[in-house]
Amino acid sequence: MSRARHRSGRPYQRARRAMFAIYGTVCHICGHEGAGEADHLTPVSVDPGQPLDPHGMRPAHGANAPCPTCLRLCNTERGARPITKAVRTSRDW
Repeated sequence: MSRARHRSGRPYQRARRAMFAIYGTVCHICGHEGAGEADHLTPVSVDPGQPLDPHGMRPAHGANAPCPTCLRLCNTERGARPITKAVRTSRDW
């Protein structure tokens, strides 16, 4: 299974829409509203065979939708590192 499967096509778009319907648009990394990307909890680079499951994704800010509050590219900054806990900023920038 290719990595592209996890970023395009109707199955991915359905899973992404379902993820936003379940979890909203609060970034799971910085905690601010306005997340527009789907972050795979287990990076696709680590497990390219994972199913397209909305429960395996969380909203995050990234290159296509930076955080309007702290201006971070949360998903891009996280990369393939494991999630330890949500990174919350001490104040709204």
